[in-house]
Amino acid sequence: MKPQATSREAILAECRAIMRRQGLSGISVRTVAAAAGVATGTLYHYFPDKRALLMAVVADVWRDVFCPDGAPRDCADFCQYVDALYRGARERLAAYPGFAQGHGLELVAMTGREDEGRARMQAFLDGVGRQLQEALRRDPNVRQGALAGGLTPQGLASFVTRNLLAGLVLGQPTCDDLLAVLRAALY
Repeated sequence: MKPQATSREAILAECRAIMRRQGLSGISVRTVAAAAGVATGTLYHYFPDKRALLMAVVADVWRDVFCPDGAPRDCADFCQYVDALYRGARERLAAYPGFAQGHGLELVAMTGREDEGRARMQAFLDGVGRQLQEALRRDPNVRQGALAGGLTPQGLASFVTRNLLAGLVLGQPTCDDLLAVLRAALY
């Protein structure tokens, strides 16, 4: 018998495994509790209801997809970093068939906790933005004055994050168009 999952992280790891096999529709309190080897009451200790569980799973899968391990931390070229981040995210997203297209923001709206859902999604986006800002800061070749006229590192990171997400949701094989825009704007 499998050891009991007694942490939120262990339960979410089981949820990711279910998502890989069955998609978001495979996530239920009973299914997750059985996979994690815990009683449903234990699951409710970490997630007050199925809606909270679903929101946590969606945020956790996006965090897994955008894991910074896919992009080299010491990369000095911002565009290479963005490209590596996208390719890594696309590769990891393939482990979750239909997730990017299927979860949508409808999941957040369906839950009845729109503010909480938006806050979780924003926290995820902020994390990706911080990664991008750090990569931008490391690039010594960014043209002097490229970040002017209202364009800030935060704004650029937000723009890039939105475009990366859109590309993933639309199933784009590359982010070459985004990279061309970035090269023209920054170098």
